[in-house]
Amino acid sequence: MLNSHLIQIIQEKGPLSQSQFMELALQHPRYGYYQCQETVGRDFTTSPEISQVFGELIGAWALDYFLQIKNPQNLTLVELGPGKGTLLADFLRIAKLEPSFYQALEIYLVETSLPLKNQQKSSISFPFSWIKNFEELPKNKNPLIIIANEFFDALPTDFLKRKENVVFERCITYEDGKLVFQDIERRKEVGPDETWEESPQAEALFHTICKRLQVCGGVFLCIDYGYEGGSGDTFQALYKAEPSSPLHHIGQSDLTCHVNFSKLNEIALSYNLGVLGPCPQGQFLKNLGVDLRIEFLKNKNPSQSASLNAALTRLTHPQQMGTLFKVSAFFSPLTPHPSGFDLCL
Repeated sequence: MLNSHLIQIIQEKGPLSQSQFMELALQHPRYGYYQCQETVGRDFTTSPEISQVFGELIGAWALDYFLQIKNPQNLTLVELGPGKGTLLADFLRIAKLEPSFYQALEIYLVETSLPLKNQQKSSISFPFSWIKNFEELPKNKNPLIIIANEFFDALPTDFLKRKENVVFERCITYEDGKLVFQDIERRKEVGPDETWEESPQAEALFHTICKRLQVCGGVFLCIDYGYEGGSGDTFQALYKAEPSSPLHHIGQSDLTCHVNFSKLNEIALSYNLGVLGPCPQGQFLKNLGVDLRIEFLKNKNPSQSASLNAALTRLTHPQQMGTLFKVSAFFSPLTPHPSGFDLCL
């Protein structure tokens, strides 16, 4: 199993960095968490699975942006990590309301999980193509709308700390018959004692996205739980929907780290892109009209009022997903500002 594979690698090559460990635990082709099982709804529930309103509002947001950029004849829509395809299915329900938008769409899903691909195939009633990574997106000059909901948090992330002018990296090694964390000295570096996280894979992907937006124009909407700033340790695991040690149930647990939105903003600004956010998810959804949409559905289906109210609370309340989850938009400076960020600036 995966534990034995990791132990063998460590014995042959030495300790694994946290990012190497995450990559293997989540994406190993045979034993990785996302590769060999259905995950969404088992250990975690994403916003689209909580209520149809979430995907519908993202669809309305995208439609508004399409109209602002003067109804281009062709528009590339990319979703990173589309889960079961629920967000896109609800998105397309709104897209149909504007035929020019619906007909302009050319859809690509960045997905590597076979179980999730099977679910996406049955959920989405619109032609689309799968690609393994964003770099495979066909090169053209069509404007882009890129959506990532809970995607960047699962990208491999390293944890470092500086203590007494020495930088240590947290790694995973094998001792006394078990996998354990070990701090390994990496370099001398003058500075205050502090901890921080780095995600080279996330940064490389985001650079690629920014370059594409520079060339083609468009917008990237990033929704995830995260923070502003660069300090802290957010590595966590969920096993059967409960917090767990990342070193237990390897390949069977969801591993994540919070997204550093300040770093994304810094990279986007280096490409002269427009930046809005991060905005708390609750405020963003309220700006898009979530309360009105919920009221409409309650009037149409009175028997569903309690469940609709519960979904609204879970998506927007500060003690639920409303504050922990953040939303940022990165867009071509030659296009209008995307909607949804009032009172977030």
